[in-house]
Amino acid sequence: MRTLLRLAGFRAALAYTALLLVAMALVLGLLYGRLAESTRMAQDNLIWREAAALSLTHQRDGVRGLAQTIDTVGAQDSYRASYLRLSDGLGSFIAGNLKEFPKVNTTDADGWLNFTEGGAPVRARLLQLDNNLVLLVGQDIADGENLLAAFRQAFVLALIAMLLVGLGGGAFLARRGLKQVEAIGAALKPVMEGDLSTRLNLRRDGAEWQALAAQINAMLAQLETLMGATRQVSDNLAHDLRAPLTRLRARLEGLLADTGEAALAGALEDVDGLLKSFNALLALSRLDSGVTTLNAEAVDVAALLADMHDLFAPIFDDNDMTLGLACADAPRLSGDAALLAQALVNLLENVLAHAAIKGSIVTLAAHEDNGCFVLSVADGGAGIAPDQHERAMARFVQLDESRSQSGSGLGLSLVAAICAHHGGALVLRDNAPGLKAELHLPIKS
Repeated sequence: MRTLLRLAGFRAALAYTALLLVAMALVLGLLYGRLAESTRMAQDNLIWREAAALSLTHQRDGVRGLAQTIDTVGAQDSYRASYLRLSDGLGSFIAGNLKEFPKVNTTDADGWLNFTEGGAPVRARLLQLDNNLVLLVGQDIADGENLLAAFRQAFVLALIAMLLVGLGGGAFLARRGLKQVEAIGAALKPVMEGDLSTRLNLRRDGAEWQALAAQINAMLAQLETLMGATRQVSDNLAHDLRAPLTRLRARLEGLLADTGEAALAGALEDVDGLLKSFNALLALSRLDSGVTTLNAEAVDVAALLADMHDLFAPIFDDNDMTLGLACADAPRLSGDAALLAQALVNLLENVLAHAAIKGSIVTLAAHEDNGCFVLSVADGGAGIAPDQHERAMARFVQLDESRSQSGSGLGLSLVAAICAHHGGALVLRDNAPGLKAELHLPIKS
């Protein structure tokens, strides 16, 4: 029910049903009022006619003739619903089927009496025939009251049925609308994965959904055009900037080999850093824009980690550090091997650049955890404060208080983008001491 109340369609149907219920209640209330008034008038007219007939009898036959008529009428079966009582001015009983004056429950403003006799509701009128003669004429109104009660019950059931129909119809329409939204979300899932050529097809649905689909398709077409232009700009930048930088690096490297000047070595390092930052920015841009698509394939995690270990172990040895490997019978992971290798390279290079503690042990590991596969790199450096973990993964952020060397601040950002590209996440943990970077990846990306 809470889920339904959060749906705008159900709330609109609920409001419309409430409006219909109010309107229906007003109509049924007016109808019931007219019915009750008609029933009451019919009962009163019957009492008046009987009173008029008895009054004529009194005028024609006198008190004795009236008393005999009342006794005769009260004794007849056809008049079992009539209640008569003739009394003198002091209230003494003369004739009728009411020996005692009834205990009146209510008295209307126009003089009508309402009481109960033998469990049956009675409506009566008290008439002054002469100075010393009073006649009470009453009628059993049980049938009329039962009819009104039946109508009240029918009206309440009609309102309840209207409420149930409104709620049921609202729930049906709201769930149908929710299914349409879910269908649109499922159809747009390829867009989230970078395929901007996806289009919605809602031709069999209502005009409002078709209009929405047309707007979304127009937006996707515009996005596809803009992303195509972005990709063209990225390719032009890669061609126009990376090639000159590479040539500049080659020239500096040649000059360094000829002269051996330290200034040239520093310039060469600056160019290497610039190329690295440029490549990282270009990779991040392609991942974020969806230009880089996921080439999903079965990745042998154990072989991947072994290759990374063989590649970096000599470099760690040169820095008086140990690179360990912990990966036993790892299952195959569905993902992009090149991107995963790039992420591990970035993490290992970050350790060499910012956590190169002599004698420390760096562990490259993999294990399964709650349906996900976790690749991790744990170092023994200074680490990062837990409250700075999220900030450390932001772009161009350098934590001077925990990192001893400068950098572009893009290494962890690129690793996080690669994880997100696989449907996973990068998680930083305290290694006590040091930092443990974990790539949480679904086994099937």
